Order: sequence, then C-alpha cells, then structure tokens
Amino acid sequence: MLFMKKRNLIILIIAIVVVIVGTGTGLGIYFWLNPLGSGNQTLEPGTTLSSGTFVEMDGAHWGRGPVSIVNLTDGSLQVQFDGVEIANGPDLYVYLSNKTTFSSIYDDEGEIIDLGLLPFDEGTFAVDIPGGTNITNVHSVLIWCLQFTVVFTYATLS
Repeated sequence: MLFMKKRNLIILIIAIVVVIVGTGTGLGIYFWLNPLGSGNQTLEPGTTLSSGTFVEMDGAHWGRGPVSIVNLTDGSLQVQFDGVEIANGPDLYVYLSNKTTFSSIYDDEGEIIDLGLLPFDEGTFAVDIPGGTNITNVHSVLIWCLQFTVVFTYATLS
C-alpha cells in the first residue's frame, strides 16, 4: 500500500513537471532563460536622418530607449540603438517599416526592410542597413517576433 502511494506521488510530480515545461515551451516562455545579452559598442559618428523612442505594447512586448537611422561619414547607413532595453523573446528581427504606428501586437508589419536578427536585447549597438536601400518610405523601426508573428516594440521615426 505504501509503495502504491509513493509511486502515485512520483507519477503525479512527473506529470506536473511535464505539463509546466510543455506549456512554457509551447508559449515561448523558454526565451526568458536565454537573453540575447547586452551590446556595448561605440556608435560611429554621422548625420542623424531620423530618430524615435521605443514604446511598450503590453507587459510582455515592450522596448525603451532611443533608436536612430544614421548616415555615417563613409555614406553607409545604420540603425543605431543607444542604451535601449527590449523585452526578450524568440526569433526577434529588426525591420524598417512604412507604418508609423502599431495599435496591437497583432498588427501586420507593413511593407518592411528586413535587417536580420536582433543582436542584443539591451545596450548600445548598431545594425547595418544594406547599401542601396531606399529608406524614403521608412517611418518606424520595428522589433518583430517571427515565430509568433507579433510586434514586440516599435519606434516611430521623425
């Protein structure tokens, strides 16, 4: 009888652990265990073409701090993140979008220029804009979660 109680208790504990881990992984919670880290780059000087500040979408999807599109002295373009904090998440990409605002995390990304994976989720760092890219219709810097197709944060540029 005692053996049955212990066995049932062990099975119950294993089942609870499996449910918690499975649910957390299914919801993407696992990303909290693996933050992207902090950028500590020196930003190159240049002319700021436009800038904005990241906004909070909700408690899990947010960003803080300034971002700028900068024309460097060699003529190349960069998106410069200066002391930012961005909520950690899976599969985060940096997009330049033609949209000025996003009212919900479920908004579509608009017409985008994909700059690749977000390299850090905090700190100071830059992402290069490919040469020859037309940025005339760019109105925001967007951090997009490709895995769940949601807006994490954005900054309207002016």
